[in-house]
Amino acid sequence: MTTEKAAGTVNPLYALHGKRVNAHTLEVARVQPGAFAGVFSFSLAVAGKTVVSGLFYEGSRYIKPWLELDYMPLAGDELDPSGEPLFQLLAKELIPPGGHISVAYLVHRITARALLSGVPAAATPLGFLLWRCGCRWYKDWYFAEGWKEGGIKLQGEKPLTEERAQENTARIIAELTEFLTKGGYVEPEVEQVCKELARKIVGEATEDQENHGD
Repeated sequence: MTTEKAAGTVNPLYALHGKRVNAHTLEVARVQPGAFAGVFSFSLAVAGKTVVSGLFYEGSRYIKPWLELDYMPLAGDELDPSGEPLFQLLAKELIPPGGHISVAYLVHRITARALLSGVPAAATPLGFLLWRCGCRWYKDWYFAEGWKEGGIKLQGEKPLTEERAQENTARIIAELTEFLTKGGYVEPEVEQVCKELARKIVGEATEDQENHGD
């Protein structure tokens, strides 16, 4: 790992080096300037195995920071338990309110099949990871709207304000609650996984609401 600087400050990607993800130690394997100002390509590894690669935009006066990722779970499974702490670390260290994280999903079979069948994004394995790291708005970039948007990916955005967070959370919970009452979205295995994730989100939201007396 080098100590490259950007715009006179240490690139925040380097702060990830040595961080713990469950029992694993994260390594910053590569950081290089991207094609546009403020954009860096990078890869993160565990024991020499790449787990995340992609682009990081450090933000500007008018645009919040963002991440665009290819995610390779250590266990090769979308439900890898190390995914949640990894995404939470990335969001905490790199993405402020108003910023977003996008994850390519075609290689993640359950997420891809679920989104194609109309399952709410938050109930998919990748969408659940984005939910866990604070994202409360989703966009499925199945058809990019311009050449800069890149490939097929799921985008999650962290709300800029508490009011927006509450509004978006309520909308997503309503979508998940409706999803849980329906069937026939996808093959049984995929539907079972997504409904279990939906139950976790709805259950935790209900518990949080009861604890706060709302």
